[in-house]
Amino acid sequence: MSSGRVPNTLRVDCVADDIRLVRDEDDLAEQLVHADTHEVPATIIGGGSNLVLRTRLPGTAILVRLRGVAFERLAEADWRVVAAAGENWQTIVDGALERGIGGLENLTLIPGSVGAAPVQNIGAYGRELSEFVESVTVFDRERQCYSTLTGPECAFGYRESVFKRDASHRHAITRIALRLGGAALATDYPDVARELAKRGRSRDRGTVADAVATIRRRKLPDPGRIGNVGSFFKNPVVALARLDDIRARIDIDDYPAPGGTGGRKIPAARLIDAAGWKGVRQDRVQVWPLQPLVLVNLGGATGNEVLDLAARITDDVQRRYGVALELEPAVLGTD
Repeated sequence: MSSGRVPNTLRVDCVADDIRLVRDEDDLAEQLVHADTHEVPATIIGGGSNLVLRTRLPGTAILVRLRGVAFERLAEADWRVVAAAGENWQTIVDGALERGIGGLENLTLIPGSVGAAPVQNIGAYGRELSEFVESVTVFDRERQCYSTLTGPECAFGYRESVFKRDASHRHAITRIALRLGGAALATDYPDVARELAKRGRSRDRGTVADAVATIRRRKLPDPGRIGNVGSFFKNPVVALARLDDIRARIDIDDYPAPGGTGGRKIPAARLIDAAGWKGVRQDRVQVWPLQPLVLVNLGGATGNEVLDLAARITDDVQRRYGVALELEPAVLGTD
């Protein structure tokens, strides 16, 4: 057993009691069975890009480094992509774009590993991963065997999935299969539409990907340089009466609610900005001046310091606008 620092893009210090690095499925199964048999908590860590860690992670942190990507052409505009959980998500996006395969262009530059993508049902600028998931292969800790879940069995929602909702972390993702190629371009998202209009060129997969990349680089800090987890808050869905009440005080865009659940989705960033939080600094944590959805570690901050600032923001937005903001990243560990 060897303790060590848990890697994470927020760059907060968190020490796990035990850290294990796994490079193949047999080793992953062995580590999980051993931990569960001995009733030791086991936490699967990919790239650490969507985590807020407290100072200690009890039990074993399993760092998944499974590798492998395969592109299979099934028909003229129909592809299957199978990727191992430890691959970087951008590798999949770049591979699809290089082959002229459509679907993932709006999801470019989302940090993190392939295995983390279905947990969060990553999405951006009018697209979500769930549109393309054919299956997810997992190690089922309850049955102690590998199994495959179809897309519907993953029960995807807005930044949600069966994997995220399961507090027992029963399923450890090892690879995903995507069906790509036939999706129409998604260019209606306001930021994307504005960026494409400025370019004045015909719209194709590469142009949309370039536009999204430009937007992300302009608004979001590079986690390789500044500690952050990307968007810290989900965009809330509100009833029409609540939206009218908010609009009586501020201008705000709205979009259809995901999954046909009723109500309207509104940008959390606009609520946070209107409440005066953009650029606010609290000790070693700051609300990013160019995108108030993002909280950054200015250096040496703890997970609790980040969560404290997030709590102040959510309380203020609730008080002003009657909207309860939800955190997007997972919070793990103890003090």
